Amino acid sequence: MDRRWPHDRSPDGRWPHDTVDVLGVRVSRIDAARLREFVASAVKDRTKLTVTFANPDYVLKAQKDTGLRELMNGFDLNLPDGWGVVLAAKIFGRPVPGRMANDDLTDDLFGQPAEEGWRVFLFGNAPGVAEKAAENVRAWYPGLNIAGTLHGHWADEDGRIPAETAERLVAEINDAAPDILHVGLGTPLQQRFVAEHRDRLTAPVIFTCGAYFEHLAERREYYPAWVLKLRIGFLYRLAREPRRLWRRYTIELGSYLARVLYHRVRHGKSRET
Repeated sequence: MDRRWPHDRSPDGRWPHDTVDVLGVRVSRIDAARLREFVASAVKDRTKLTVTFANPDYVLKAQKDTGLRELMNGFDLNLPDGWGVVLAAKIFGRPVPGRMANDDLTDDLFGQPAEEGWRVFLFGNAPGVAEKAAENVRAWYPGLNIAGTLHGHWADEDGRIPAETAERLVAEINDAAPDILHVGLGTPLQQRFVAEHRDRLTAPVIFTCGAYFEHLAERREYYPAWVLKLRIGFLYRLAREPRRLWRRYTIELGSYLARVLYHRVRHGKSRET
Protein backbone atom coordinates (compact mmCIF):
# COMPACT_ATOMS: atom_id res chain seq x y z
CA MET A 1 0.00 0.00 0.00
CA ASP A 2 1.34 3.41 -0.95
CA ARG A 3 1.45 5.76 2.06
CA ARG A 4 0.94 9.47 1.53
CA TRP A 5 0.74 12.56 3.69
CA PRO A 6 -0.54 16.04 2.90
CA HIS A 7 2.55 17.45 1.27
CA ASP A 8 2.23 20.98 2.63
CA ARG A 9 2.40 20.43 6.41
CA SER A 10 4.63 18.83 9.04
CA PRO A 11 2.93 16.42 11.49
CA ASP A 12 1.71 19.15 13.86
CA GLY A 13 0.44 21.39 11.05
CA ARG A 14 3.36 23.85 10.98
CA TRP A 15 6.35 24.27 8.71
CA PRO A 16 4.71 23.91 5.25
CA HIS A 17 6.82 21.94 2.81
CA ASP A 18 6.60 19.19 0.22
CA THR A 19 7.50 15.57 1.06
CA VAL A 20 8.11 12.21 -0.58
CA ASP A 21 7.30 8.78 0.87
CA VAL A 22 10.48 6.65 0.91
CA LEU A 23 9.39 3.19 2.06
CA GLY A 24 7.08 4.64 4.68
CA VAL A 25 9.31 7.48 5.90
CA ARG A 26 8.16 11.03 5.15
CA VAL A 27 11.23 12.71 3.61
CA SER A 28 11.28 16.49 3.29
CA ARG A 29 11.80 18.06 -0.14
CA ILE A 30 13.47 21.31 0.88
CA ASP A 31 16.85 22.91 0.31
CA ALA A 32 19.31 24.54 2.70
CA ALA A 33 17.88 28.02 2.09
CA ARG A 34 14.40 26.87 3.15
CA LEU A 35 15.88 25.15 6.20
CA ARG A 36 17.57 28.39 7.24
CA GLU A 37 14.25 30.21 6.87
CA PHE A 38 12.51 27.65 9.08
CA VAL A 39 15.23 27.81 11.73
CA ALA A 40 15.20 31.62 11.79
CA SER A 41 11.43 31.69 12.13
CA ALA A 42 11.45 29.10 14.93
CA VAL A 43 14.09 30.97 16.93
CA LYS A 44 12.41 34.34 16.43
CA ASP A 45 8.91 33.12 17.35
CA ARG A 46 10.10 30.54 19.93
CA THR A 47 8.14 27.91 18.01
CA LYS A 48 9.30 24.30 18.19
CA LEU A 49 11.03 22.87 15.12
CA THR A 50 12.40 19.30 15.29
CA VAL A 51 14.68 17.96 12.58
CA THR A 52 15.98 14.44 12.00
CA PHE A 53 17.71 12.74 9.09
CA ALA A 54 16.73 9.77 6.93
CA ASN A 55 19.51 7.62 5.47
CA PRO A 56 19.10 4.18 3.85
CA ASP A 57 20.02 2.40 7.09
CA TYR A 58 17.38 4.27 9.11
CA VAL A 59 14.74 3.89 6.38
CA LEU A 60 15.32 0.14 6.16
CA LYS A 61 15.08 -0.23 9.95
CA ALA A 62 11.97 1.97 10.04
CA GLN A 63 10.24 -0.20 7.44
CA LYS A 64 10.66 -3.19 9.77
CA ASP A 65 10.11 -1.27 13.03
CA THR A 66 6.78 0.55 13.30
CA GLY A 67 7.92 2.35 16.44
CA LEU A 68 10.98 3.84 14.74
CA ARG A 69 8.92 4.79 11.69
CA GLU A 70 6.43 6.64 13.88
CA LEU A 71 9.25 8.37 15.72
CA MET A 72 10.84 9.60 12.49
CA ASN A 73 7.56 10.67 10.94
CA GLY A 74 6.76 12.58 14.13
CA PHE A 75 9.56 15.07 13.43
CA ASP A 76 8.76 18.31 11.63
CA LEU A 77 11.49 17.69 9.06
CA ASN A 78 13.12 14.46 7.83
CA LEU A 79 16.09 15.56 5.74
CA PRO A 80 17.59 13.22 3.10
CA ASP A 81 20.87 11.96 4.56
CA GLY A 82 22.59 9.82 1.96
CA TRP A 83 22.52 9.45 -1.81
CA GLY A 84 20.45 6.27 -1.43
CA VAL A 85 17.51 8.34 -0.19
CA VAL A 86 18.10 10.99 -2.88
CA LEU A 87 18.09 8.22 -5.50
CA ALA A 88 14.91 6.65 -4.09
CA ALA A 89 13.07 9.98 -4.22
CA LYS A 90 14.07 10.35 -7.87
CA ILE A 91 12.99 6.78 -8.68
CA PHE A 92 9.62 7.46 -7.03
CA GLY A 93 9.14 10.54 -9.23
CA ARG A 94 9.42 13.15 -6.46
CA PRO A 95 13.09 14.18 -6.40
CA VAL A 96 14.62 16.14 -3.52
CA PRO A 97 16.94 19.12 -4.16
CA GLY A 98 19.95 17.12 -2.96
CA ARG A 99 21.59 15.37 -0.05
CA MET A 100 21.26 17.22 3.26
CA ALA A 101 23.33 15.30 5.80
CA ASN A 102 24.71 17.07 8.86
CA ASP A 103 28.14 17.14 7.20
CA ASP A 104 26.64 18.98 4.20
CA LEU A 105 25.05 21.62 6.44
CA THR A 106 27.88 22.65 8.76
CA ASP A 107 27.92 26.23 7.45
CA ASP A 108 24.16 26.43 7.98
CA LEU A 109 24.08 24.70 11.37
CA PHE A 110 26.84 26.87 12.86
CA GLY A 111 27.44 29.74 10.45
CA GLN A 112 23.86 31.01 10.72
CA PRO A 113 23.84 30.96 14.56
CA ALA A 114 27.21 32.77 14.58
CA GLU A 115 25.77 35.47 12.31
CA GLU A 116 22.57 35.81 14.33
CA GLY A 117 24.01 35.53 17.83
CA TRP A 118 22.05 32.39 18.71
CA ARG A 119 23.08 30.03 21.50
CA VAL A 120 23.92 26.43 20.50
CA PHE A 121 24.14 23.34 22.73
CA LEU A 122 25.91 20.08 21.79
CA PHE A 123 24.56 16.97 23.53
CA GLY A 124 25.85 13.53 22.63
CA ASN A 125 28.66 11.20 21.54
CA ALA A 126 31.43 9.89 23.79
CA PRO A 127 32.86 11.91 26.71
CA GLY A 128 35.13 14.68 25.44
CA VAL A 129 33.90 14.59 21.83
CA ALA A 130 31.29 17.36 22.07
CA GLU A 131 33.83 19.57 23.87
CA LYS A 132 36.39 19.12 21.09
CA ALA A 133 33.71 19.71 18.45
CA ALA A 134 32.67 22.90 20.28
CA GLU A 135 36.28 24.07 20.34
CA ASN A 136 36.57 23.56 16.59
CA VAL A 137 33.31 25.20 15.53
CA ARG A 138 34.09 28.22 17.69
CA ALA A 139 37.36 28.60 15.78
CA TRP A 140 35.70 28.08 12.39
CA TYR A 141 32.80 30.45 13.07
CA PRO A 142 33.97 33.52 15.03
CA GLY A 143 31.32 34.81 17.36
CA LEU A 144 29.55 31.46 17.69
CA ASN A 145 28.04 31.10 21.15
CA ILE A 146 28.23 27.51 22.42
CA ALA A 147 25.88 27.51 25.40
CA GLY A 148 27.11 24.16 26.68
CA THR A 149 28.06 20.57 25.97
CA LEU A 150 27.16 17.16 27.41
CA HIS A 151 28.33 13.69 26.42
CA GLY A 152 25.71 11.14 25.38
CA HIS A 153 26.68 7.97 27.25
CA TRP A 154 23.69 7.73 29.58
CA ALA A 155 21.73 4.71 28.30
CA ASP A 156 21.22 1.66 30.49
CA GLU A 157 21.65 -1.97 29.43
CA ASP A 158 18.21 -1.83 27.76
CA GLY A 159 19.33 1.01 25.51
CA ARG A 160 17.20 3.66 27.23
CA ILE A 161 18.08 6.68 29.33
CA PRO A 162 16.65 6.20 32.84
CA ALA A 163 13.86 8.64 33.70
CA GLU A 164 15.74 10.31 36.55
CA THR A 165 18.82 10.78 34.38
CA ALA A 166 16.74 12.20 31.53
CA GLU A 167 15.13 14.68 33.93
CA ARG A 168 18.55 15.89 35.01
CA LEU A 169 19.81 16.16 31.44
CA VAL A 170 16.76 18.15 30.33
CA ALA A 171 17.18 20.49 33.30
CA GLU A 172 20.88 21.04 32.57
CA ILE A 173 20.20 21.75 28.91
CA ASN A 174 17.38 24.14 29.74
CA ASP A 175 19.54 25.97 32.30
CA ALA A 176 21.94 26.79 29.46
CA ALA A 177 19.05 28.43 27.53
CA PRO A 178 20.08 27.36 24.01
CA ASP A 179 18.26 28.48 20.88
CA ILE A 180 19.43 25.37 19.00
CA LEU A 181 20.07 21.92 20.48
CA HIS A 182 21.97 19.16 18.66
CA VAL A 183 21.30 15.65 19.99
CA GLY A 184 23.80 12.95 18.99
CA LEU A 185 22.74 9.73 20.72
CA GLY A 186 22.39 7.39 17.75
CA THR A 187 19.15 6.07 16.26
CA PRO A 188 16.59 5.37 17.71
CA LEU A 189 17.72 6.72 21.12
CA GLN A 190 18.11 10.29 19.87
CA GLN A 191 14.70 10.35 18.18
CA ARG A 192 13.10 8.84 21.28
CA PHE A 193 14.76 11.41 23.56
CA VAL A 194 13.53 14.30 21.43
CA ALA A 195 10.01 12.86 21.08
CA GLU A 196 9.66 12.22 24.81
CA HIS A 197 11.06 15.57 25.96
CA ARG A 198 10.40 18.03 23.11
CA ASP A 199 7.68 19.87 25.04
CA ARG A 200 9.91 20.26 28.10
CA LEU A 201 13.08 21.18 26.24
CA THR A 202 13.00 24.96 25.91
CA ALA A 203 15.27 25.18 22.85
CA PRO A 204 12.98 26.07 19.93
CA VAL A 205 15.11 24.18 17.38
CA ILE A 206 16.30 20.61 17.92
CA PHE A 207 18.41 18.58 15.47
CA THR A 208 19.40 14.93 15.80
CA CYS A 209 22.92 14.31 14.59
CA GLY A 210 24.21 10.77 15.23
CA ALA A 211 28.01 10.73 15.27
CA TYR A 212 28.32 14.22 13.75
CA PHE A 213 30.32 15.61 16.69
CA GLU A 214 32.99 12.99 15.99
CA HIS A 215 33.34 14.45 12.50
CA LEU A 216 33.46 18.02 13.82
CA ALA A 217 36.05 17.03 16.40
CA GLU A 218 38.30 15.77 13.61
CA ARG A 219 38.11 18.40 10.88
CA ARG A 220 35.73 20.83 9.21
CA GLU A 221 35.36 18.94 5.93
CA TYR A 222 34.90 15.32 7.01
CA TYR A 223 34.55 14.07 3.43
CA PRO A 224 37.24 15.08 0.90
CA ALA A 225 35.91 17.11 -2.03
CA TRP A 226 36.54 14.30 -4.53
CA VAL A 227 34.48 11.89 -2.41
CA LEU A 228 31.53 14.28 -2.42
CA LYS A 229 31.90 14.91 -6.15
CA LEU A 230 31.78 11.18 -6.90
CA ARG A 231 29.00 10.66 -4.33
CA ILE A 232 30.84 7.79 -2.66
CA GLY A 233 30.71 8.91 0.94
CA PHE A 234 29.54 5.45 1.98
CA LEU A 235 32.67 3.84 0.45
CA TYR A 236 34.87 6.40 2.21
CA ARG A 237 33.28 5.61 5.57
CA LEU A 238 33.47 1.87 4.86
CA ALA A 239 37.20 2.17 4.16
CA ARG A 240 37.70 4.02 7.45
CA GLU A 241 35.53 1.74 9.60
CA PRO A 242 35.23 -1.61 7.79
CA ARG A 243 34.52 -3.78 10.84
CA ARG A 244 31.64 -1.59 12.04
CA LEU A 245 30.10 -0.65 8.69
CA TRP A 246 30.69 -3.54 6.27
CA ARG A 247 27.27 -5.08 6.80
CA ARG A 248 25.42 -1.74 6.56
CA TYR A 249 27.09 -0.81 3.28
CA THR A 250 26.94 -4.23 1.61
CA ILE A 251 24.09 -6.54 2.65
CA GLU A 252 21.78 -3.90 4.13
CA LEU A 253 22.34 -1.34 1.37
CA GLY A 254 21.63 -4.02 -1.23
CA SER A 255 18.43 -4.95 0.60
CA TYR A 256 17.39 -1.29 0.72
CA LEU A 257 17.90 -0.78 -3.01
CA ALA A 258 16.01 -3.98 -3.80
CA ARG A 259 13.05 -2.77 -1.72
CA VAL A 260 13.11 0.61 -3.45
CA LEU A 261 12.99 -0.99 -6.89
CA TYR A 262 10.29 -3.45 -5.83
CA HIS A 263 8.17 -0.59 -4.47
CA ARG A 264 8.62 1.38 -7.71
CA VAL A 265 7.60 -1.60 -9.87
CA ARG A 266 4.62 -2.44 -7.67
CA HIS A 267 3.29 1.07 -7.00
CA GLY A 268 4.70 3.20 -9.81
CA LYS A 269 5.71 6.81 -9.29
CA SER A 270 4.24 8.82 -6.46
CA ARG A 271 1.53 11.26 -7.41
CA GLU A 272 1.21 14.86 -6.23
CA THR A 273 -1.21 15.02 -3.29
